[in-house]
Amino acid sequence: MYVGRVEDRAVDDPRPVAMLTPPDADEGFGWILTGDTELAAATDHGERDLAVTLAREFGVWALVDDGGIHPDRWVLVSTDGSSGRVLTDSDAAADGDLRIVHALEPISGEPQLAVVPPPDWARDW
Repeated sequence: MYVGRVEDRAVDDPRPVAMLTPPDADEGFGWILTGDTELAAATDHGERDLAVTLAREFGVWALVDDGGIHPDRWVLVSTDGSSGRVLTDSDAAADGDLRIVHALEPISGEPQLAVVPPPDWARDW
């Protein structure tokens, strides 16, 4: 496992199973965990299961790709392991910062998060 900025790795370093990249000083969301199939094999967890485990263990939120076509929709995993789809600010994302605008569905562990369901035509996207 490598912990640090991607640009600080030596070119000839072996490829790590997982990389934890800290946020820049002005980034709001937090660390980025990057792994590959070796990480899934080593932990015996898929991406979402690993996010639930890490969120519970460290008391943090985790954002996981929702598998859809919209780059501003994610799955938020709460500190209690509950999860739901959220919408992020696309303008902030263009600057490399993930900011949650609102939830697209209720998330039991985040009752304070405003819920704005997507329109009917976009619910399956």
